[in-house]
Amino acid sequence: MSDAYVIELQGNAVGIIVRQKHEPNAFRFFSALHAFNDLEGREFASPFHAEKAARELWRQRPYIIPMRKGDKAA
Repeated sequence: MSDAYVIELQGNAVGIIVRQKHEPNAFRFFSALHAFNDLEGREFASPFHAEKAARELWRQRPYIIPMRKGDKAA
């Protein structure tokens, strides 16, 4: 099992999560985009939970990830 994962939304890396050595079932989020700083440092039980939180943040503020040419609004 990997110790780090990239969280992507709409083809954009929005953060990475890293397994915590002191707590093997916890992953810490590190923001790759300023728009996802609300999640910075939060711990999640799994990569799925981290991605779910990032998607929820994006759902609340869809403008935080710029649309690429040819993309349709969510």
